[in-house]
Amino acid sequence: MKILVVSGFLGAGKTTFIEKMTKKINREFVVLENEYGEVGIDGDLLKRDYDKVWEMTEGCICCSMKSDFANSVMTISNAVDPDVLIVEPTGVGMLSSVMNNIKKVEYDRIQILEPITIVDPNCIDIYKEEFGDIFTDQIKSSNMIIISKTENLDGPAIEKAKKYVSDINPDAEIFTGDYSRYDDIWWEEILQKNWTSREDKVKEGFVDSKIENIGFTNVSFDDLLSFQSNMAAVMRGRFGNVIRAKGFLKINDVWTKLDIVGNTYTLTKIEPMYNSKIILIGTDLNKEELTILFKQNERE
Repeated sequence: MKILVVSGFLGAGKTTFIEKMTKKINREFVVLENEYGEVGIDGDLLKRDYDKVWEMTEGCICCSMKSDFANSVMTISNAVDPDVLIVEPTGVGMLSSVMNNIKKVEYDRIQILEPITIVDPNCIDIYKEEFGDIFTDQIKSSNMIIISKTENLDGPAIEKAKKYVSDINPDAEIFTGDYSRYDDIWWEEILQKNWTSREDKVKEGFVDSKIENIGFTNVSFDDLLSFQSNMAAVMRGRFGNVIRAKGFLKINDVWTKLDIVGNTYTLTKIEPMYNSKIILIGTDLNKEELTILFKQNERE
């Protein structure tokens, strides 16, 4: 079994990359999701098209859940034994510590691959300013960096992001193109790159970034206008510094996927889900007012 870690800060596009990879490569995959917060979103989205998804929603595999994580990896290896185990860590974890933890379960039947870090170029300035230790560690700890969401950026903006990454990790191979257009050889080569432990980059523990979260279920809105009005207030900082919000819910009886990353806000129509879920992640969250906002839109 090969283990591939797909890392990246909150909202970078890890789950989207994993979805594409499992469709591009003809292998048996299992995905291990270590989501941040009590309300898991990405695991449910992956399960719509892919049934082999394990979820760990309590704690972080780089610190407090080390033993549980190791047990999960060994259980997957012994019970399922897929070709590839894809691990998606929480976006606020230290990749160096995740890799150090994974190294402890390596033996002759488990091969660790070079991790991938996804970087959102639109949020570099925010993340390096407010969460520099985590963001920098994720870039330093991977020699394969994918700069996502470049389709609407001009050349200078892409080069600026590439230079920022290269200055932090000169050894990294950096990809700035639309990876969905890459050929099958590119995707197959990902599974051939073995990871070599880089002890000088390993840090133990979890950085206290003051990031917190709050989640809600059974939420729906009767009309799009009221929902957009509430989300505009969220993005203006009315309820604290929300750096990431995601989920799926009904708006005017239409199932919709919500994504807020920094100052970018998108809504996408999706196939019906069994239940609505929303999670908001940030700092200095006004949880009391957020609870009032979303609880009043709960449905039995």
